[in-house]
Amino acid sequence: MKTISLKKVSAVAVASLGFGLLSVVPAQATDLAMSTSSVASISLAKVTTTPTVGAAVAVNWGADTTAETPGSGDKVKGSITAYLKAFPAGGSVAITPETTLNGDGATASTAITNTTKAVVGASITLISTSAATATFGTDVTASSSAGFGSFKFTPTKAGTYTLEVWNDADQDGVIDATETRQSIDLTVVAASAFSATMSTAYSQGGTATTAPTSATSSVAVNQSSAKSTNNRMSILVVVNDSAGNAMNSGNTLTAEIAGPGFLVWADEAVDNTSNCTTTPTISATTGRSISTAVDGSSALYVCSDGTSGASTVTLKITDANDVVATLATKSITFFGAVTKIVATGVLTVARAAGASATGLAVADRDLATETPSVIVYATDANNNPVTGLTITAKSSATTVMSETISVAEDIKATANIYSSGGAGYYNIQTNGSTGSASGNTATLTFRTVNPADTTTYLTSDVKFTIGGSVSTETLAFDKTAYAPGEAMVITRTAKDSAGNPVYDGAASPAVSFSKAVGGTAPAASVYVGGVSANATSAAKSGVFAPTVAGAFVASATSGATGGATITASSSVTDANAGLLTQIDALNAKIVALNALIAKIMKKLGVK
Repeated sequence: MKTISLKKVSAVAVASLGFGLLSVVPAQATDLAMSTSSVASISLAKVTTTPTVGAAVAVNWGADTTAETPGSGDKVKGSITAYLKAFPAGGSVAITPETTLNGDGATASTAITNTTKAVVGASITLISTSAATATFGTDVTASSSAGFGSFKFTPTKAGTYTLEVWNDADQDGVIDATETRQSIDLTVVAASAFSATMSTAYSQGGTATTAPTSATSSVAVNQSSAKSTNNRMSILVVVNDSAGNAMNSGNTLTAEIAGPGFLVWADEAVDNTSNCTTTPTISATTGRSISTAVDGSSALYVCSDGTSGASTVTLKITDANDVVATLATKSITFFGAVTKIVATGVLTVARAAGASATGLAVADRDLATETPSVIVYATDANNNPVTGLTITAKSSATTVMSETISVAEDIKATANIYSSGGAGYYNIQTNGSTGSASGNTATLTFRTVNPADTTTYLTSDVKFTIGGSVSTETLAFDKTAYAPGEAMVITRTAKDSAGNPVYDGAASPAVSFSKAVGGTAPAASVYVGGVSANATSAAKSGVFAPTVAGAFVASATSGATGGATITASSSVTDANAGLLTQIDALNAKIVALNALIAKIMKKLGVK
């Protein structure tokens, strides 16, 4: 009869104490169990350098074993079992065994060529494949990189965990006093805090061939609302802690969309393929509000659902302590079929004889270097901007204005400046015809195919005139006299030989002054509609009248043949002279008042 030691702990008792003992499978009837003396010692070694909440912690185990001799036809079977002997309050978790180290983790006599493994719960069981003298395995001292196998668990709380491992010789799931055991203490630290500053969420529109970057994130996303497998927007989320280290566990990333569309998660970086579907099925990775465990970097795709309108995607992080922080918000506008276009003329005086295009080259859409000839704005039925259209032109007089135009959608240039308004805007370069002459007029009808009736067009008109080169040029102030330091508007006006405004884009000269002025003198520029001014109003002026009283002159060198000097005159009032005038007027009023008083007193007989 077997004597049970008082130190023996039953599986039921341990479980009732919350120690997390995991059960094992009993030995097969014909298997010879390893005796208590078969494992002289067990060694444990921490694999995970810094155990952290939310990340798997691994402990390798090794053993010093002796041989066992099974009976005829029997096999040798051994079991190493582990459980959490201690853990922080609320930190009880499951243990997972692995037998991936040192091959099968068992050796035997030459008659046994290999062993089979059976892994159950937190117990590692090794069974020889034939009856012979066998050892439980080659003696191994555990280290961070060596052992018969390992036990793993993922802690949910910070604190000290004690893992105990024993040779369950009789395979009853109970720690006997005579069974070899070993324990190891593991200090688990809290996961690093999420940092919104160190984390990033880059976005871009469409199904791109490269992952989004900070540069693409600055571009507004405007995409078709039509159902499609194509991505309408992709977002690359990289979650880091305050030290800039990738947070691969312990946090939950949630994405929500407000407005049309739905979301799809994908693991790791953006894969640049079509990740959307026309018939979405709500799941853990597809929907309008979805969550995933943080895995360093994750990809989120925004898909269209057939509805137009503006949407906002909000990305949130929930840490191990259930603290929620917003990582980023991203905007996307879904547009429907175009229903209206509006063309606005900007440079509408084309050059006579078609000498050059009206509007500078549209290849560079930076407002600092270009003004388009015409801007077309396209919208759908809900006034959402529509992109991706083909814009053409029809001329009322092809001998005056050509139907050949250059069109570029308005997107941010390298300087990140919109030239006309962003999504839905089209910058257009126009051309005068070679037979055009100063004073000629023509209307260009800008058009795009009407989706509601593809045999018709949506249209908008812009009227053009023709102008020649500079023939006469004048210079003018907006006032004949200024107070000291008062803002000034300086206007240059140019006409061609026919007396019509010169073509748009003709050069206007720089202006200088006979006295020092404040601000910046008008620099060389271009004429639009025959006029070139330093400002549209005094409130926007950048040049100011002299502070010294008296007359002064503005001058410039004309661009007309011969380069004559053109001038304009104005003056600055004397502030003191104005004050003396006011004093003289006041004195005159006082004298008149005294005379009136004297007259009244005389009538009253007052001396």
